Amino acid sequence: MVGFIAAAVTLAYAVWQRQELKKFEVTKYEMSTEKVNKDVKLVVISDLHSFSYGKENVRLLDAVMAQRPDLILIPGDLIVSASMDKYDISASLAEKLVGIAPVAFCNGNHESHVQQDIIKEEIRQAYQHYCKRLEKAGVVILNNRHKCFQLPGGRVRVSGVELPLTCYKKWKKPRLEASYLKNHLGNAGEKDLQILLAHHPAFALQYARWGADITVCGHNHGGLIRLPGIGSIVSPQFMLFPKYDAGEFTFAGRKVYISRGLGTHTLHIRIFNRAELAVITVRPKKGGKVQVKK
Repeated sequence: MVGFIAAAVTLAYAVWQRQELKKFEVTKYEMSTEKVNKDVKLVVISDLHSFSYGKENVRLLDAVMAQRPDLILIPGDLIVSASMDKYDISASLAEKLVGIAPVAFCNGNHESHVQQDIIKEEIRQAYQHYCKRLEKAGVVILNNRHKCFQLPGGRVRVSGVELPLTCYKKWKKPRLEASYLKNHLGNAGEKDLQILLAHHPAFALQYARWGADITVCGHNHGGLIRLPGIGSIVSPQFMLFPKYDAGEFTFAGRKVYISRGLGTHTLHIRIFNRAELAVITVRPKKGGKVQVKK
């Protein structure tokens, strides 16, 4: 009897997870700043990991289009580094996204792993072909670079930081030198709305201190398992109760948005932690400049 109950529970869980991993929701945020003169809508696609929502990602594309974004932000991990057979899913999505709005992208740990680490040559070649498709499509790749976009609401400066792979080691608390952002990006923009793409959310306070008005992150997948009122249980690096797991965080007026992501890899688990497409509406306001306490 006990064995039957255990089998039934296991089957029910497997069916639930199979269905849960096919779903995503749209999470909406709002903030205001004196650096725009009309609404600016940002859509965040993080940690897709070559998932496909419907044939050729039609459900995801429809959801993005419905938001009518001014700018699409991708803070890394569109792919799973070793799954070169699925690179086409992410490349095809990117090619379609640029027809909706400008797309700004920076590497996550999976992209950095292919570029920086020792990996099979056939995977490296497939990845190089994938990158060429993104560039040809018009995706703006911002690995330790900046790009200014003139949007209807004003000029937006987007920067992307590629973090060292040491930040992603399992079982270890991630660390980043205090000077890393300044050394790799220079100074933040002051007049324009400064957006930062940074895959790992552990350094949220450093991103705000650098000068980002808005930072978008991913990586933690919402913590895989979430408990109501508590939040995430474990990070992808197997650290318990990560401080910056998902949602909106504010540092003296500067915002950090951490996406729960759209895909999974290795451990295909989402418990009380549905995948999400994040949407940020930046509204105009009058007031003084924000400052972050040191």
